[in-house]
Amino acid sequence: MEKVKTISKYVLNILTIINALILGINAVEGIAIPYCAQITGVISVLMGVISTYLLGNKAVTTVKSKKGSE
Repeated sequence: MEKVKTISKYVLNILTIINALILGINAVEGIAIPYCAQITGVISVLMGVISTYLLGNKAVTTVKSKKGSE
């Protein structure tokens, strides 16, 4: 489970960098990336799903640790 979390964090960081690069390159005058809005939309959804997984996993871990300390 720990390996999945680590990989998810790396993938999330990579997607964030790719998203920023696509948006930055598309903003340059004279360069137009076809379907830029759709590409960045899909990447944003993937980032949201991975972030939700990581936050949900953290919430479960926190609740379990609080129950164990009682």
